[in-house]
Amino acid sequence: MDSSPESCACEILDTVPLLMRIIRSKVRSQTTPELSVPQFRALAFLGRNEEAMLTDLAAFLGLTLPSASKLIDGLVAAGMATREPHRTDRRRVVLALTRQGRRKYEVAVKCAGDFLAKRLARLSKSERVSLYDSMKVLHELFSDTSLGDRPQ
Repeated sequence: MDSSPESCACEILDTVPLLMRIIRSKVRSQTTPELSVPQFRALAFLGRNEEAMLTDLAAFLGLTLPSASKLIDGLVAAGMATREPHRTDRRRVVLALTRQGRRKYEVAVKCAGDFLAKRLARLSKSERVSLYDSMKVLHELFSDTSLGDRPQ
């Protein structure tokens, strides 16, 4: 087994997109077929980020501000999101989920969690412990913004 940083990076780059594609497909097929993938991703982003700004959403989705604004307009029209002026800076717009949007988001998260748990139940306990430990390490490594992109 090659455990070089390059091999680990390749394995992550191969696995994460596969996993996300499967999760998105399962969630969309069971909960939100009326939403486009970008709309679903926007709901998920707003569900995880209280008082998100349009610029945050646009950066997350890889869209221009006008494209992100049009996407949010669709979610607002569907009753799943709101856009309100910021409390102290009227030039900024705060995005949030409505009750209906929050329900859709929670159903999607439950669906994804159930799917993953069912698939992970196929692993042995020691494999699950190893996977859990590895995921915690990755989370900690990539959550540490103090490290930035500096070489170690």
